[in-house]
Amino acid sequence: MKKSWVWGLLLVTILLAFLFVSACSREEKIEIKKEDGVTVVYNPKKPAPPQDLPSTLSLKEELSFGKTGSEESILLDPRRLDIDQTGNIYIIDRKAVQIKVYDPQGNFIRAIGKRGQGPGEFQIPTTIQITPQQNIFVCDLGSRRVIFFSLDGQFVKELSGAKMWMFSDAKVDPNEDILGSHTIMEQEARTELVKFNSSLEPLLTVASVPIAKYPVFNPYFPFIYFGLTADGDILWGITTEYVFNVVNPEGKTIRKIIKNYDPEKLTKEDQEKRAKEIWGEEGPSPDMRVEWPDDFPAFQDFVMDERGWLYVRPYTKEKVEKGVIYDVFDPEGRYVARVVLPDRAMAVKYGKLYTIEEDEEGMRLVKRYALEWK
Repeated sequence: MKKSWVWGLLLVTILLAFLFVSACSREEKIEIKKEDGVTVVYNPKKPAPPQDLPSTLSLKEELSFGKTGSEESILLDPRRLDIDQTGNIYIIDRKAVQIKVYDPQGNFIRAIGKRGQGPGEFQIPTTIQITPQQNIFVCDLGSRRVIFFSLDGQFVKELSGAKMWMFSDAKVDPNEDILGSHTIMEQEARTELVKFNSSLEPLLTVASVPIAKYPVFNPYFPFIYFGLTADGDILWGITTEYVFNVVNPEGKTIRKIIKNYDPEKLTKEDQEKRAKEIWGEEGPSPDMRVEWPDDFPAFQDFVMDERGWLYVRPYTKEKVEKGVIYDVFDPEGRYVARVVLPDRAMAVKYGKLYTIEEDEEGMRLVKRYALEWK
């Protein structure tokens, strides 16, 4: 009798272990389905890289610059950057109101533009891109213009986006069409992601997202982030959802990338901190009604490299000793790794990571790291 009891307990233990392993296996599986003609990639909470795909990342710092040199070459307030095919680095210096260009060794080459409203001048440059046509493309929020330069800094042309409010982010695709986001302020404010032709005339609306309805304000309102693949496909997502849509150049959704995740709860302490960031000590105006969401948004931002690898910075309270957590997806949309980068990724290009980091004295430096996947 005693022996059969022991065998019964052993069988139950084996069965429970089997069920646990099976449940873990199911949780880690990536599912790819076809739904209404769209390929949908369902990713689990934890990375599940295919066996033949490298999923462990190592980094090695190669370059750090911007703190020393001539008055013109020092970076006063670097904000955005991009890299050309030779490794030259083009940086928006917000305080200098210029584009500063450095070679692959961090040596200063030239400054482009200056503060003003004339051809090739800026007020508040916000984003920069080295276009597929090998031009420098700058979106200037202050003047609501997009400005083109040659790689050697010669002014090429500018286009006015004066009819659009908060036109602060734009990119050029391989067909010279322009993808940009702007805000429409009506009773119900919304952000629209629009594809324009090379003259900045609208071709199609890729996405339209409500963000506020006066007098109600959500301090974590949805924000559209987007990128372009080498083929001209548009990848976009709304920060409040862990979902990314891939749209072909004709405007048809061809793929969705979805990640399962546990939302981070928004505490009273989190609300107070966010309120001070937005309104300072005085708080919101009396005629505004603040409605806080239950959770933080799903992600903060992302960058995409030239191969289509996607690096997403999630909202997470997970603690790391130093650095920033990123979720990494391969070009198929499969969740292959969770990694810690030294700081926010400003660009990942040609096997290199570029960041803007503060040193002990509060100086903002540009750094480059070599990436190696194993």
